[in-house]
Amino acid sequence: MLEGVGVVGTGSMARVLIPTLQAIGVKVVALWGPTEEQARDLARQFGIPFHTDRIDDVLLHQEVDLVCINTSPHLHAQVASKALGIGKHVLCERPAGINKSDAAKMVTAAQYYPSLMSIMNHGLRFLPAFTRLKRMVQDGEIGEVFLCDVRMTCGSLLKDKYTWMCDENMGGGVLNMIGSHLIDIITFLTGQKAIKVRGMVKTFVKQTENIGGIRHITSDDFCSIQMELSRGATASITLNTHVPGQFKQELLVIGSEGRLVIREADLFGLTTGMTREQLLMADIQHVTERQKQGIPPASNELPLPYFKGMLKLIDALKESFERRKERLSWDDEPVTLAATFEDGMYVQTVLDAVRESDRTGAWQPVVVVNEDDRNRFFIS
Repeated sequence: MLEGVGVVGTGSMARVLIPTLQAIGVKVVALWGPTEEQARDLARQFGIPFHTDRIDDVLLHQEVDLVCINTSPHLHAQVASKALGIGKHVLCERPAGINKSDAAKMVTAAQYYPSLMSIMNHGLRFLPAFTRLKRMVQDGEIGEVFLCDVRMTCGSLLKDKYTWMCDENMGGGVLNMIGSHLIDIITFLTGQKAIKVRGMVKTFVKQTENIGGIRHITSDDFCSIQMELSRGATASITLNTHVPGQFKQELLVIGSEGRLVIREADLFGLTTGMTREQLLMADIQHVTERQKQGIPPASNELPLPYFKGMLKLIDALKESFERRKERLSWDDEPVTLAATFEDGMYVQTVLDAVRESDRTGAWQPVVVVNEDDRNRFFIS
């Protein structure tokens, strides 16, 4: 049973998450904001009874059983580890942190408190098109997978003023915001992890009409990644935020006996016996006006397929707690598909390797932090 939720953050993701939780009857009882004013204004907007500019006040709130972390990535590891230590379940936004040492702290905390839920907000895993594609790959319907190609285009992720999204040191940029999801979903779909990567990460727009003067944008707005996977497949990801207009994303998986492709949230395929590509599963998920309440117009930070995935994840999370009557108890079956903190550390390790490859111009191995390193990071 879930008594209440505490939300840490007042940015665009929090503004989407809060009405999403409230729409399905989950009580949001506490809110943290970086300033008292920001916390008060958002709490008033959504009818949240308690607000604060002290994170500990949310973590220690007696009615908070689940902490949803929606801050800039540089705070994720600190808040997640502390919340678990206090005895709270955690749903954390992507990515796990700024580097793999952050992610290692989160993994260690999750392992130390295994009775608590600790999951990453990678909602694409819950969309029907992705779960169907995963089953088809597992069942060998397209033979042996040898290539994955993902291409995403959208407009700028930046807002009208300078925020953490403009700062690479705080975790801003398309590689973290969208790339982390796609690195995760490739492994989820294929069962293969990256062992070696090569990346190019660019910041083409360093100032805008609204962001200028002494301020310079350092977060990336374009990224290209190549990955060699653990069973011999190759994957490529291209992220381009210089195409204003409708968000577009295509994920192509090619095997020895066919291919599958997801465009936005529709699944198409060409498998054995087919003469041309066919629609295998259409996206029929309806989003209500109340659910859309927190999405700002023309938002690229949470495109519609990602929003729908988050809705599915939140529904599963609610069911997980509703299956048990005791407070804080949960059933892991509804959230079996969810990304764990260990999945988050793998993704963070790949992100680090991509940036190192961009710096050196060479392929970089993907070396996930070992147990001794995790303990060292957690103790420090």
